[in-house]
Amino acid sequence: MKNNIGLQTAYWNGTTPKLNIYEIIDLTKKANMDTIELKAGDFVPLTREERAKLTGYIKDAGLTITVNGTGLRPERDVSSSDKESHEAGVKHLCHMLDLCAEMGVKLFSGIPYGLWNTRPDGDDIAEIKKVRTANAIAGLKEVAKHAEEVGVTICLEIVNRFEQYIVNTVDEGIAICEAIDNDYCKLLVDTFHMNIEEDYIPDAIRKAQEAGYLGYIHIGESNRRVPTGEKKSNIDWEAIAETIEDIGFDGPFVMEPFVLDKSSSAKSVSLWRTIKEADDIDGLVTDAAAGVKYLKSL
Repeated sequence: MKNNIGLQTAYWNGTTPKLNIYEIIDLTKKANMDTIELKAGDFVPLTREERAKLTGYIKDAGLTITVNGTGLRPERDVSSSDKESHEAGVKHLCHMLDLCAEMGVKLFSGIPYGLWNTRPDGDDIAEIKKVRTANAIAGLKEVAKHAEEVGVTICLEIVNRFEQYIVNTVDEGIAICEAIDNDYCKLLVDTFHMNIEEDYIPDAIRKAQEAGYLGYIHIGESNRRVPTGEKKSNIDWEAIAETIEDIGFDGPFVMEPFVLDKSSSAKSVSLWRTIKEADDIDGLVTDAAAGVKYLKSL
């Protein structure tokens, strides 16, 4: 594959000793990545001057940037029927887009249509989903207009049924994008989530691209390891690569592995065992670099 390959900063969360963002940038470059994917906590708390310094350091490292993580909360949720929460969600997403534009980021992703790791708040699932989806579409129409104004594409991440219930498949994602009807609203598809929800991952990727809504792709094995080609896999990486070439998709592939059981996100992603030792920094770099080499070879 000729696509840019990237790595999310959350990969390093939970290391011993704890790494700072500049060390993470250095290690990401050492692993031969083209792109680094920042989480909100990496830059939102910073001042404008601190963000400029961070952006400059990343640029000097030869890395491009994507951002993942919307930061929605119950008090700011575009899918909510509560007017105050809904409007706060819209305002917050527009603020995130402003920060992305400030840093020169072109792709901002996450779950902007609702809250991560949530369940329907009642028994009439179909009605709840209908209402929540309608609320999200109404709010995201406003957000997409702002995305167009600042030149940042917002990508709706499709996640599995255990993490969200509004959008679990490419078909559902396409339907929301069609309702929003703005070229600056696209989809982020993820091989880990597709492995659970889609019948065949290459077909799902093709469908998103042919509909005009494929923004970019998250990659990870079915157990959220880095794909290195060293072991048999439940995911057909060669078929995915063939599909990418066939459809002419040139967007980035960003690894989103979760392998450290001491990380702040381990509980949220249901990681209950040690996949990688927290002090094995060299091993983390080696795995990530092997992933780049493998994906580029396909």
